[in-house]
Amino acid sequence: MRVWLGRLLADLRGGRSCLWLLPRSVLKEAGDRADRLIDEVLYELGEFVLLPSDEFAASASARSPAMARPAAGGRWSGLAPVPDFDDGLPELPTPRSPAPLAPEPPTPPTPAEALAGLLERLGKELSCSDGTDTVGSDPTGDVLARLTGHGSGAAETRPVVVRAWRESVPSAAADLLRRLVATAKEAGLPPDRRPRALVVATTDDLPADLPAQLAREAIAVHWWWGATGRLDTATVVALARPPLVSATERGHLHEAVIQATITEVCGPFLDIAAALASRWDDGRPETLTSALHDVLADLPGPAVVPPQRTEGTRHPGRRPDDRLLAAWNAGTVDSWDGRLRRHPGCDLAHERAVAARIWLAQNHVLLPLLDDARDQFTTTVRARARVPLARLAQDYGPRRESGTASEPAASAVSMMELGAMWSAHCDGVITLVPAERRRLRILREARNRLAHRAPLDGDRLGHLVEELCR
Repeated sequence: MRVWLGRLLADLRGGRSCLWLLPRSVLKEAGDRADRLIDEVLYELGEFVLLPSDEFAASASARSPAMARPAAGGRWSGLAPVPDFDDGLPELPTPRSPAPLAPEPPTPPTPAEALAGLLERLGKELSCSDGTDTVGSDPTGDVLARLTGHGSGAAETRPVVVRAWRESVPSAAADLLRRLVATAKEAGLPPDRRPRALVVATTDDLPADLPAQLAREAIAVHWWWGATGRLDTATVVALARPPLVSATERGHLHEAVIQATITEVCGPFLDIAAALASRWDDGRPETLTSALHDVLADLPGPAVVPPQRTEGTRHPGRRPDDRLLAAWNAGTVDSWDGRLRRHPGCDLAHERAVAARIWLAQNHVLLPLLDDARDQFTTTVRARARVPLARLAQDYGPRRESGTASEPAASAVSMMELGAMWSAHCDGVITLVPAERRRLRILREARNRLAHRAPLDGDRLGHLVEELCR
């Protein structure tokens, strides 16, 4: 995620205006995730102008027509309330005025009016910053002139950040982006003195072809696509896992496999990764599917399921394909670790898909350790050999192509595979004590299963972890 945000910040600091496109699902997530993401950018920028201001957004909410309607189920008489006391007079009928009608909802401004209003608010923000009055009879022209330094000699270099989804007409923010870029180009300002804007929007806020048009106008368009990486998911998983019951080497290795498995299964879907990390207690591969079912039952189901044929596509590019836009906006597809990833709920319908992810995680964690264990076991093979090393290397060492020089016997033995060592033991060429035989059998079986893309079950995984940590 930091890498993605770094690219956005680099464009802004280099003098480019940017359009940041978020999926609609991010705006609906609990905890105002969109605002938290923007806060990270604002923190790095240091100086900026933010629109709409929090005060303006709050006042706009207070002016909502729903606030003017009477409460449902009652009707106001139109008279002022009378204190509840007995004046000794009989009740007299009082005239009842008709209840006032709810006000008509305001007419949405035209795009031109929305842009003018946005620039006027920007002008007020700028005048609050430096104490000068920049809003005259032509707010649009005055503000653009202020931004480029006309009249004052100092261009506004603080980025103007616009949260388009909070504007009454979100497309007005994109119009501001274009006007600002055109004005800066006409002024001939160098990048370090160029005014620039960051507009944060969703594809629902803008015409479908607008992002492509803006990109052709030298505006950097950044899609929130592939922003979450493996390290982000692994960090979320590690923070959500319960403390280790046993802090032994075995406990740490088993926990590493568990966390790698959750990371691989959940991919970029961090909320699911955190929930699964806290719920999958025993870490046994055979109980993972059940735990994932329980997690997904507590979360909203995927509203839009992406096409099956997209899964695993390599190099998915810098933005979602047009046929994936609906699923991207719904938060059910993303680019992660160089591949397209679908919502984990899609995997539950395909048992082999979950097994493949478990295998990937085990392979990632265990394969280097298995290779180290094989290297170490070659010392035992040399010590237990009942034939000369040259014969052992010739019969059980790695096959070499005809015409190539033979390896020294010691080197060939050091390259023997676990399967060849087991064959040599079965043939009586090497003699192993029971503990060595058990170790070689477990190492060989685990290596063979992983080599054939089959994950280890809970028992095999436990036995392997025990042997690797001896």
